[in-house]
Amino acid sequence: MSRKPLIYVLVAVLAAAAITIGVVASRAQGSTATLPAIAPAQLLANMAATQQTTKSISGDVTWSNGLIPGSELSGLLSGGSGAAPSSLTGLLMGGSGRLWAQQGSGLRLESQGSGADFVVVAGRSGVWSYSSATDTATQYGLPAGARAGTSPSPVPTAMDPLTTITRTLQSFATTGTLSVSGQTSVAGRQSYLLTVTPTSSITTLGSLQVAVDGKTFVPLRVQVFARGDTTPTLSAGFTSVSYGSIVANLFTFSPPAGATVRHSALPTPQGLTGGMHSQSRPAAHGAPLTLAQARVKAAASGLVLTAPAPGSLASSLPFAGATVMPSTKGQGDTAILRYGTGFGSVVLVESQGAAGATANLQQTLAGLPHGLVGATTVAGVPGYELSTSLFNVVAWQQGKVTAVAAGMVPQATLRAFVAAV
Repeated sequence: MSRKPLIYVLVAVLAAAAITIGVVASRAQGSTATLPAIAPAQLLANMAATQQTTKSISGDVTWSNGLIPGSELSGLLSGGSGAAPSSLTGLLMGGSGRLWAQQGSGLRLESQGSGADFVVVAGRSGVWSYSSATDTATQYGLPAGARAGTSPSPVPTAMDPLTTITRTLQSFATTGTLSVSGQTSVAGRQSYLLTVTPTSSITTLGSLQVAVDGKTFVPLRVQVFARGDTTPTLSAGFTSVSYGSIVANLFTFSPPAGATVRHSALPTPQGLTGGMHSQSRPAAHGAPLTLAQARVKAAASGLVLTAPAPGSLASSLPFAGATVMPSTKGQGDTAILRYGTGFGSVVLVESQGAAGATANLQQTLAGLPHGLVGATTVAGVPGYELSTSLFNVVAWQQGKVTAVAAGMVPQATLRAFVAAV
């Protein structure tokens, strides 16, 4: 197991919230309520209608990631505090810059650092990034294992942060309580505060709060709070904003003369991020399988699942379906099993590893910052834990099976789940 895939697993867990929240300034306090009262359902409806009328948005943005205390992600993802990121994953650390997004055209983000810049351009010609620190341009294709024949060019709505946030809120409404919790000023615009509070009693997520422009109904700021915290753990949003049209050539990219050009797959492990909040929807490869069906399908490729039987777990983590995906490298299938509902759920990923995978797993995790990962024992074999205020992860190797359990649940809850495997 190489270092990069495991880092991408880590990034996906951290990114499950970050990709969802899109683009945030510091939390405003004491804003005077000047907008008319509005019900949560009507505010969501107005946001959905905005997707048809708001074609462009641009402005200065800032984002932060407080998941890992002491900036442990700094050395892992971007090479040091204050430096411009040199990859897409480096953006997860936090930063500031400028964003342009236009329906039918694409998205552009420019992040500034000390002495260097990082640019991401996603248009119909594909997805590119460029780091001035390394003078390297990277063209991104489909993630490893994605279906052949699928165009790597971004679908305009998929690259639209406004659409993404609105659809995410609509999805989360089934697993949380929606409320308009107040008003505030964001990027000079009086805004409603739309808050989602999870219904699950075991999740580490306290709330998801979105500041919505009171005139245009465009989401301008998103904040994710861990349970019991009053400071946002994840935040992203505008500090200045414009809805004027954007020149189309901003969404095209050509590598600077003399730059090193690389090609890479987008760092998005299949299935892991998609299973965190919506276990009831059909899987991409068909309807969710029962545990018995998943065992049979995985066994056909030599993967013996160690997944716990439904009756061996706490009632708060009922089995919610499985997906078994064929391997692209002939090393066996990958099984993704989901337990629990809503935000209080756990995803268990099991895959067939090659001989020596245990040593590779240990070497990979040993290379991560010490404050990020700790050692543990799972059924008598070495394992590793990643613990944050929002997400917890346990990874271990049992024979040739590599297993990763992750969820927005307390560390003790995840440990109890793993003990039942």
